Amino acid sequence: MQGLSYFERGVTKMDVRKPTYKRQQFLLSFVQQLQDGIYATELQKLVFLYTMETHSSYYDFVPYKFGPYSFQLDEDVQQMCRDRYFTRQWNGIVACGVSDAEPYPIARERSDRLIRKVYEEYPYYAINSEILDRIFSPQEAERYRDGRKAYNHSEQVLFTIGYEGRSIESFENTLIRNDVHVLVDVRNTPYSRKFGFSKSRLQHITETVKIRYIHIPELGIESEHRVSLETDADYEKLFESYAQTLPDRERELKDLYSILQENKRIALMCFERDPKHCHRHVLRDYLMDHYHVRSEDL
Repeated sequence: MQGLSYFERGVTKMDVRKPTYKRQQFLLSFVQQLQDGIYATELQKLVFLYTMETHSSYYDFVPYKFGPYSFQLDEDVQQMCRDRYFTRQWNGIVACGVSDAEPYPIARERSDRLIRKVYEEYPYYAINSEILDRIFSPQEAERYRDGRKAYNHSEQVLFTIGYEGRSIESFENTLIRNDVHVLVDVRNTPYSRKFGFSKSRLQHITETVKIRYIHIPELGIESEHRVSLETDADYEKLFESYAQTLPDRERELKDLYSILQENKRIALMCFERDPKHCHRHVLRDYLMDHYHVRSEDL
């Protein structure tokens, strides 16, 4: 592919344009430097190394079965293939668009050598790896498996977490680092315009990183009750009203406590970053008062 013009690669005038989002513009420029094409799994590792070494904020990553992985990056690659900025060929992903960006520093390693480099420099991202025995000797692989134990905790904790202002990867990393076993979605309507946080996608991503997902919509607040919330007094009035409904939700609250008892470390999730602006703090306070559980906001 190297040395061919864009039109020799089958690119039309429609393709000579830039993506809308800056992170996609970056990705186009990045892949364009890889003129011989790049496989998707290697692209994940190369962008990860660039991100870590330059403190770039374009993408976040989670420890996945093949090392660091960004669901947003994968989504962007698929979208850019649909928009014909990229094509998929025998040698991987090839850039079709035009970029005038400065060259990016890109690691030279490929295949298993690239994975080994990533694992050695950033061992956290190897904790869920399923290919340690392929990359390392038995003794080395066991050391990485032992590294996973650093994130194991036995004490029971009821966490709460909001996804406002977080990427899906940052959100999941917070759960992983706190050894959350079950994510309990207490939104009445589990849909979001923010990538990764609608129910089906959230469940898939969460369970991919080995955390169980449960949705209990009966513990949510209907959206019509959340309109016109502007002041702290508005929120306090809403949550006081919500607290008065908890006796009618006794079955779901008992189920929630059973989930905590069985799994020890669970997290109640909703949208708002500040738990004081979210009904999950009312649920947390109820369980603390009735069952004397330990709780922590993430």
